[in-house]
Amino acid sequence: MDVHGGQHVVFDFDGALELARRLWALADNVDTFRGKRDTAATTALRHWQGRYATEFRNSVTTEQGSDTHLSTAMRDDARTLAVLWSQAMAEEAKVRYADHVTEKKQHRSFFHRVEDAILGSDDDYGPEPGPFAVPQPPAFITTGCLPVYG
Repeated sequence: MDVHGGQHVVFDFDGALELARRLWALADNVDTFRGKRDTAATTALRHWQGRYATEFRNSVTTEQGSDTHLSTAMRDDARTLAVLWSQAMAEEAKVRYADHVTEKKQHRSFFHRVEDAILGSDDDYGPEPGPFAVPQPPAFITTGCLPVYG
């Protein structure tokens, strides 16, 4: 068991997943409005010819690429937030566990501490926290909660 106390993780756990949900929803909105604009552009260009039609067509093509890039980037950022949430949760859980073990060890008698040093500790501090699954889109629901030791 490798237990090291450390600094607690400073991370907005709830806010990160809320932001991930909002980014995903915004990406959906970009995709929805892109479809509506594409339909409107197709209608406008059906009988439109000439230089201004060509400029408009080029502008629509550029906009479609930008929209696709934007919605993809927002979804990538949402997924990244979920991964960071998972990593921060795991790290904070480890810090809390280490604090728990340290506190239990400090409350042992001098005799037990000497015994631990010679024979090794046989205390059961409870299971070490494991990894947290990465929340999945679009809901980005938490996949666990931080341990609380009494």
